[in-house]
Amino acid sequence: MAQKSFLSSEQWDQAQEALTPPLMTPDGDVRQVFCFSADNFSGWLGNRLEEIFKSSPDWQDCHPIILGSWARGELSPKSDIDVLFCGDEAKVKSFVDKVQEQGLKLRYRMPKNPNDWTENVEAFDILALLKARPWTPEAAKKLYEQQRKIWSRKKHYRRILLQALKEERKSRAKRYDSITNYLEPNIKYGPGGLRDLEQGLQIYELFAEKFTNPGHALNVLQYYRSYFLNLRQKLHLQGYGDILSSAVQFDLGQWMGFKTHKDFMRNLQRGLSRVHFYSDWIVEVAASSEESLRKIERLEYKRAEDMISALHKNSQVLTQKKVRENLDNLIPDKNIKVMAKRRGALLEKVLSVKAPDEFLVSVFRSRLIDKLLPEMRRLVGYVQHDQYHRFTADSHIMQACREVKRIYKKPQELGPLKVLHKNLSSEDWRILSWSCLYHDLAKGMESSEHHSDLGVQIVERDFKAYGFSKSFTEEVQWMVQNHLELSQAAFRKNPRDPKVWQELREKGVTGARMYRLALFTAIDIRATNPEAWNEWKAKLLKDLVSSLESKKAQDYFDFQNLRQRKKLNISAEIIEELGPVLMDQIPIKDLVDDMKKAEQGESSLKPWVYKTRKGDVWIRFHEKKDRRGLLSDYVGQLYSLGIGVRHASIHTLSNVGVYDWFQITTTKTPQQLMKFFAGGDIKPKTYPEVKFDQIQLVSSDDKEWLISFKGPDQPGLLASAAKSLNDLGLSIKSARVHTWGRQIDDVFTVKSSGCNAQDLIQALQGIYKISNSSTHL
Repeated sequence: MAQKSFLSSEQWDQAQEALTPPLMTPDGDVRQVFCFSADNFSGWLGNRLEEIFKSSPDWQDCHPIILGSWARGELSPKSDIDVLFCGDEAKVKSFVDKVQEQGLKLRYRMPKNPNDWTENVEAFDILALLKARPWTPEAAKKLYEQQRKIWSRKKHYRRILLQALKEERKSRAKRYDSITNYLEPNIKYGPGGLRDLEQGLQIYELFAEKFTNPGHALNVLQYYRSYFLNLRQKLHLQGYGDILSSAVQFDLGQWMGFKTHKDFMRNLQRGLSRVHFYSDWIVEVAASSEESLRKIERLEYKRAEDMISALHKNSQVLTQKKVRENLDNLIPDKNIKVMAKRRGALLEKVLSVKAPDEFLVSVFRSRLIDKLLPEMRRLVGYVQHDQYHRFTADSHIMQACREVKRIYKKPQELGPLKVLHKNLSSEDWRILSWSCLYHDLAKGMESSEHHSDLGVQIVERDFKAYGFSKSFTEEVQWMVQNHLELSQAAFRKNPRDPKVWQELREKGVTGARMYRLALFTAIDIRATNPEAWNEWKAKLLKDLVSSLESKKAQDYFDFQNLRQRKKLNISAEIIEELGPVLMDQIPIKDLVDDMKKAEQGESSLKPWVYKTRKGDVWIRFHEKKDRRGLLSDYVGQLYSLGIGVRHASIHTLSNVGVYDWFQITTTKTPQQLMKFFAGGDIKPKTYPEVKFDQIQLVSSDDKEWLISFKGPDQPGLLASAAKSLNDLGLSIKSARVHTWGRQIDDVFTVKSSGCNAQDLIQALQGIYKISNSSTHL
């Protein structure tokens, strides 16, 4: 489309006054075409074009025929100007050159075959001839002759035109099926825009004999023709193209008479939806046989059950249109309770994961859904301006209900998350389907409460009326209440953080609820904006579920439960500090009982030698009060007894004191070790010279430093490192000691002292004769 207008600067200023706002705020339910100035303004623009062309002496001699929006009386300031010339070719070329030199962009053509203007032209160019407007008597004579030939072969040409139009609509639907077109619709080419509208009216004229009662549909299209054209004209005068960008929605909404831009966009989206539906219907009628049309026309529906049955058998737009016509004729049930239960039963059929996708879509497009679920009516056209929600609220809910069916049939579309599919029962799928229908049903309600909270209340009210069980109602309520929780945890938080586990556990994210919520999160994203769903997000969700089901998480919750039951005054986060090796080998109950003794006892506990079921041996040391050099003493005793250390978990805990565990290698029995420690007569052994490959500062702040010792496994490494830190006057707060094959990695957390951390590292490297080329990781 041309971005430059054919208007001069002076005419542009005049146009601002010539285009007036609607006499009344547009209301799709009260369709008054006269309130728009679109036709008058189009005429004004046409007069300006005539002035330009008449100023050229060659204009008349070219015998022009006006096509496109100018011929139809649908001009906008930036419309393309389409003209067919049937005069002398040399004069036409001379005229066009002069016009284009003046800066006017003219799309023109001349018949290749003067006797047959349909030769070598697109189907839509043939259609344009039927609406063309000749400028001279000679042009009128020639145009009439071509139109007569076209009408003489009406069935042939309209069949070609219909096929071309269907292909174009399909191609255009794909092109404008994007998040931008829903938040910032293209008023001409987008779904339900002026192009759809124009095609609907033209196809009706070509196939008029096939229609019996088209009055309502034509009224809708004629009304929105004036509405959308008026909007496009103003959009162009504001300096924009055909896209209704967010930047102009506020001003245009105000100009059209709406209180807020949200009211304007909701009204506009409803209009686009109606035009899309009725233009689809007209095309479908044109493509249908006389027999199928008669069958549809004979149908009458008095009950919603009849409509559901009809849509289930045939979900095409013809049936949808028939259902729409009969919505106001439904016979209400005198018993309100019985009527509510009927609605619940019908929605159950629509939401079944085994029901065809086309059936569900037809219930929404026919607006039968508004009768079955009146809350839906409020959401029609409701746009959420957050650059994330792709669809209007009612379409988003429909898409969510469709997505349940899709992943039920094709779990592979979930990527890494597909493994959860098999964990769901038929009741889980039922809960998922109803949750999709109700999760955003409270959007747009004027209330200070979050839409999830309001949604829970709507579920309570409706499900009670439907006669659903209390347990089913509670499960759907829980899903509606918490439908955003996993999304926030997986994409905005650390899925391995025990605090995140605890938050989710407190909200009830466990077992079947967790599986349902994980799949719902994927469904919600895909139904919100398919472009936002990808393999990476599927993996993050799967990782979160795996993390919640991991042994580490289960240990955390077991520890939490025991800690609360035993009234242990220690944070559950200690699980993270104790480390996975210790937690994997020492039963949670034994750890909690031991820490409780340490917390309650007035004196320090004696060393405890613990042999696991796998045969690994651990020693626990405890001291009520920490002191500098205590860790050095512990590891010195172990070294003096000829005991090797594979792993260590070393901590000073509030209310407990020093609480250190060592996984050891020894030939001595637990009983022998207990005697050694009970006797207290362990003779110190001189430390051998050891070698570290690296000693580096991992991190540092005003309170503590993390120092890493790495090297090949050797006797006395831990004892030597602890002694070196002690000799340098440092107090060890905690330590993690690991042996991986033949390598050790000992990380000490020490209290920061008055000296410089880098100087300390260099001093340690000097002790062990390590190159000081790198002191910091």
